[in-house]
Amino acid sequence: MRHIALVSLPTCSLFLRTRPNCCRPRSTRRAAGPIVIYRTRPSTTVAHMSIGPRIPHPARRPRRRVGSALVGAVLVASTLAGCSDSDAETPTDPADLSGHTYLSNTVIGAPIPGGGPLVLSFDKNRMSANAGCNGHGGEVTFDGDTMTPGPLAGTMMACAPPHDETDRWVADLFGAPLTWHLDGTELTLSRGDQRVLLTEQQNRPITETRWQVTALVKNAGVTSSTVLEQRKPFFRIGTDGKLTGNTGCNSMTGTATVTGDVVDFSGIATTRMACEPEVAEVEQTVLAALNGPATVTVDGDEMSLTNRADGSVGLRLTAVGD
Repeated sequence: MRHIALVSLPTCSLFLRTRPNCCRPRSTRRAAGPIVIYRTRPSTTVAHMSIGPRIPHPARRPRRRVGSALVGAVLVASTLAGCSDSDAETPTDPADLSGHTYLSNTVIGAPIPGGGPLVLSFDKNRMSANAGCNGHGGEVTFDGDTMTPGPLAGTMMACAPPHDETDRWVADLFGAPLTWHLDGTELTLSRGDQRVLLTEQQNRPITETRWQVTALVKNAGVTSSTVLEQRKPFFRIGTDGKLTGNTGCNSMTGTATVTGDVVDFSGIATTRMACEPEVAEVEQTVLAALNGPATVTVDGDEMSLTNRADGSVGLRLTAVGD
């Protein structure tokens, strides 16, 4: 009589439901004589195939198959633990916000009057916000995913409609705790039905950028007007140091040398077209701010320029175009 022993792995039983053929022999040839299958130990199956008469097998007490069940339980537990670890959301650290500026790209709920965007900056435990009119700043605290702004102080600049309503929008947004989440360069603020999505803003270079005047600084006061919005005074400094632009009334040319955060303007010349008094006043302030060295601070798309000889004169500008 010929005996053939077939050994099956315990793991095969784990997949019988999904792969019922995993433990079947590859050969489909049928042998003569009966096949008697019995178990010699919990992890091994032996099949006796006889060509002669059937050989009775002594009765054996069935044994519990604990090996496969134990392995299956371990695999399931490991899988669940792995899923739990990978799906868990990593808490964000408020320190990651410090020194960064974020620009809104999507607003769900009450829209920003005038379209915004909201510019939000963080410096340790302080924040500043501007949605198109006055700047606001104050302390901010964090507790887990909750951001709680303190009382915000703001400038008192008069803005033309509809931007004159942005201060109220900012006050409403930061007047109560917000839920925050930072994912790489994407910041989300939410409360109730209001949700603001912002993207980290990289500082624009001083050169090769068109800087448009949005506000005038005179005698420590910051003012904006419809004249600025309509006339759009600007300047652009090339990498070769050449300056081109417009005062809001006349075209201008000159040179500008950039050294760190100081820009030295010189040789400013303009055309000589006569303009209305309010437009001429804008031109005078622009030319006074660009008279000699000026200190500039760039924050994302925003620039603050202050004349070094007369600190009461300056400009607020924003980058436009690519």
